[in-house]
Amino acid sequence: MARRDGPPLLACVGMDRHLVARCASPGCERATPCDPTIWVAQGLGGLPLGAFSERLRCVCGSRRGRLQIESGPFPDVQAGGGLYVFR
Repeated sequence: MARRDGPPLLACVGMDRHLVARCASPGCERATPCDPTIWVAQGLGGLPLGAFSERLRCVCGSRRGRLQIESGPFPDVQAGGGLYVFR
């Protein structure tokens, strides 16, 4: 069962904070900045962070991830750090 706890998605992003997706598979260390734009556009910004764990996929095969709040602006990186966002 997916975790449905945590602060609302929209409260976790802004000029001074962003999200990082981390693989939930034991032993996998993959992490990448996560752009939640597609979820916000779908009207899902009020859902808690835990509701999105099943919407992340890792190249290691894991079908789950976890979102963490990081300080600072969204990093200027190319997409594709090993974890991918699904609707």
